[in-house]
Amino acid sequence: MDRVTNQKHLGLNERLAKESNKLASSFNTRHYSKIKDVDAILLKSDVSVEKKKNILMMELHDFIVRSFSIDKKKFSKKDFGSFKKRLHSIRKIIIKLRSINYYLETTFLHELRIPRTKIANESSKSKLQNGLSRNELEALEYAAYKLIKDVVMLDKRLLSGYSRKEREALGKEKIEIKDISSILRKGSGLLEHLEAKLPPPKAAGIALMKEPVFTHWIARIFALLSYLEHTYAKEAVIFGKIKKNKLARAKINRKISYLMREKSKLLRIMQEKAMSIRGFRVGSKLRKEFHNLTTTISL
Repeated sequence: MDRVTNQKHLGLNERLAKESNKLASSFNTRHYSKIKDVDAILLKSDVSVEKKKNILMMELHDFIVRSFSIDKKKFSKKDFGSFKKRLHSIRKIIIKLRSINYYLETTFLHELRIPRTKIANESSKSKLQNGLSRNELEALEYAAYKLIKDVVMLDKRLLSGYSRKEREALGKEKIEIKDISSILRKGSGLLEHLEAKLPPPKAAGIALMKEPVFTHWIARIFALLSYLEHTYAKEAVIFGKIKKNKLARAKINRKISYLMREKSKLLRIMQEKAMSIRGFRVGSKLRKEFHNLTTTISL
């Protein structure tokens, strides 16, 4: 069985708990109602895809921790209205991150000629949906247990429902460039799980704030956020290694606006050629460019 909880991951959990406790202790309705507008960040195209993902990961962390670190004794129906607006922003960030990951997993890896790793033995019971193995989901349950213990606003009476099995902490992990495909896929799976845990504002009811729902819900969201950030840290290490190649570094540093212009230009040329050929059928190359353009525009 793979061991997926290491010292760095545990450290992220501990820092997340401390940050949440600090915010909950200073919860203020006036501050909570001030919600940052994320649309300008979501539409930002004068940066590279890698840089935009980094910005969005930081925004996701900030939004989730600030939105869920509350003092329920002070939390009112008016605050719940602000909470639903915050949910909407979080979901928009996650959806954009999923689009970026899809681009990185497909078009980007193809351009760098890095093969996409295949999921071995997909029918195996040890492999679950979205690139997360069974023991990784168990590790997330353990992380939720630890977070309930450490986060002051969560109900400690619910700890008995979680596994208390201590997991071995590993000091280091070997990370190689060839792992980038599986790491990106794992990140996509975590984003999908996280999105599934966050209902659209219209579907969010005040019952979410009642126990035991609240504690189970928040603990799992924090656990997913922590593991997502742990996975992203490994991705950043690999990108650092890839950048040692001058040509690869140039591709990584290209701005989104440049990518969109280049894809549009190439597609227009191919469409003009297609129109000049009687009985033309869309070939695999043109279909590929359509796909590349679509994934680039979504960034």
